[in-house]
Amino acid sequence: MTEENVRDLKMVGTTTSAGGRFRNVKLTGESVFSGDVDCFKLANTGEFIVNGSLRAIELKITGECKVQGSLQALSARGRGELMVSSGVRGENIKFTGSIEVGVDCEAGTLEVDGAINVAGLLSADWLELNMYGPCRAREIGGTTLLVKRSKATKLLNLLKSSGQAKLTADQIEGDKVELDHTEAGVVRGNNVKIGPGCEIGRVEYRDTLEVHKSSVVKESIRQ
Repeated sequence: MTEENVRDLKMVGTTTSAGGRFRNVKLTGESVFSGDVDCFKLANTGEFIVNGSLRAIELKITGECKVQGSLQALSARGRGELMVSSGVRGENIKFTGSIEVGVDCEAGTLEVDGAINVAGLLSADWLELNMYGPCRAREIGGTTLLVKRSKATKLLNLLKSSGQAKLTADQIEGDKVELDHTEAGVVRGNNVKIGPGCEIGRVEYRDTLEVHKSSVVKESIRQ
């Protein structure tokens, strides 16, 4: 797709589109696409639904986005609620609010202030999770994994789910792993720091391990 052979799309109010290939897409209000959307840039203010897959080089969301298929974006930023029925792939994702992914979520850099729920694998070279609500992933993997609970409450109105701000995962593995308020079966890493409020079944580490006095690690193994 080149910029010369596609057009811009602007939708305002309550609108529908068949989908297709576009250059720049600007949405304001309530927008529904009945098929796949492939574009260079997409900016949304309000609510939009894609009854297919969404692919964009640059994605900016303010409000609510529902994608029935998969989501691919080189850069994705936003505030509100993002729900993807299939998988998510992105190079740079930064989001404030809640993210729900039906399969796997893969990113180069993933920064989330809020809550995230991934049914499968959550992987990122750099993961920074600042929790305002309950978070869940079956497995988490990456290079640098930083998870903490925020003391602020200003984002609670963005989260539909209510509950304790903590991360639950079966397995977490990275080179550098720092976890607060996390419940996990197995944690693996070179340098592992278990902060406050954690309950870990087993930690396998190569270089260093720190465990906060308020946390429980049932078994630790240096490899």
